[in-house]
Amino acid sequence: MLLAGTMFAARAQFVTGNSLYVKIGTTFSVDSLVFVPTEDLNLGNNYSLTVEHTAVPGNPNASINKKYVFNNPVNFEGNLGVIYDPVQLNGNTESLLEMANSWSDESGFVTMTGCTRDLGKHFVSKDVSGLDIKLLTLVNGQSVLPVTLVTFEAEKNEDAIRLIWKTSSETNSDFFEIQRSRNAKDWESLGRVHSAGDSRGEAGYDYTDHDPFGGNNYYRLKMVDRDGTFALSQVRMIAWNKNVSAVFPNPATDRLELDVKDWTKVVGVKVLNAGGVVLAERRGVTGAKEKHIPLAGFKSGSYMVRIEYRDGSFETMHFVKY
Repeated sequence: MLLAGTMFAARAQFVTGNSLYVKIGTTFSVDSLVFVPTEDLNLGNNYSLTVEHTAVPGNPNASINKKYVFNNPVNFEGNLGVIYDPVQLNGNTESLLEMANSWSDESGFVTMTGCTRDLGKHFVSKDVSGLDIKLLTLVNGQSVLPVTLVTFEAEKNEDAIRLIWKTSSETNSDFFEIQRSRNAKDWESLGRVHSAGDSRGEAGYDYTDHDPFGGNNYYRLKMVDRDGTFALSQVRMIAWNKNVSAVFPNPATDRLELDVKDWTKVVGVKVLNAGGVVLAERRGVTGAKEKHIPLAGFKSGSYMVRIEYRDGSFETMHFVKY
């Protein structure tokens, strides 16, 4: 592992080699940027981190005179912190400081809320999950950096997933493309929402995914300008249990009832013991809204029923046989 530093008049640069791993719970700091991961952090892909002692413009306040710039986004889970020098405040108020992060470039900053501040140590930190970091700085909480996106959230809404986002200002904006993924790596386009175009005030948007994947659904926004340039939002994840609404009774005696919302999407049902061995299987289940599994011959104990769907997803539920 190599960690190199090169000093410039207004910046420092650090380069990792190909074997830098930070284990869970280990505190790792580079030029006052502090990571305490809750998942192993891999920085071994020749990442470079440039620390620039300049501000990001904003309204009514710019950021502090310090920003961290990675050559490629770093995905991080854990506690993220920034130590600053009071001389870098650039008119910001210490008690109002929040971290502001961009996945892509300076057109895509999102200001985080709920950061923890230690004014004595001049330290701002926050627990984050699945955060992609490319540019990071500190700013007054009420200030807006040159950011299109202020908030982006995903929520369950009856039989669908609703995406909600707000912008603080827009210049030359064309549309938002909504993208979805099973694994946060391979993305598909779900649709588009036209933007306000040019706006200095807050604008709200929403989009509903009426047919989510079974399991984890990852969403992001591609924010496209009229000239074709774009920025990508942070990723949001919703775990979706879309078909089975009830397994009953539990514990069961002679039969287990399955209430599935759409049996036409089911290709099979399996019953497994606690060790994962298949004890019973039914293929091509279609038709009625309610099915049952006979439990005659099953010994008392814990079991699993696995519902398999045509899209390749599945759901596993535990039940007890008396």
